[in-house]
Amino acid sequence: MALQRLPKPVFVSKNLKIFQVPSSQSELRIATPKKNFKLAVTRNKIKRQIKSIFHLNDLNKNDELFVIMVFKPFLLLSYQEASFEICKAVKL
Repeated sequence: MALQRLPKPVFVSKNLKIFQVPSSQSELRIATPKKNFKLAVTRNKIKRQIKSIFHLNDLNKNDELFVIMVFKPFLLLSYQEASFEICKAVKL
């Protein structure tokens, strides 16, 4: 999905930008740019954290596509802070 076709973001902060798109099935796509996170280990850790937050809190039960763009300050958040921010954003 091209960035030009995404609607306005549902949630914007210095750590994340979350887009919500109606879809035929529930999906989660996470963008961790190589420009911001040089090591693949770091990018994969962030993706695993976000996937687990969505899974543990049952956030992706509707038929919607969530696109999450992650920015550099996300690394400074603890798991609980990240979980709180994502849950607050998605449950709006």
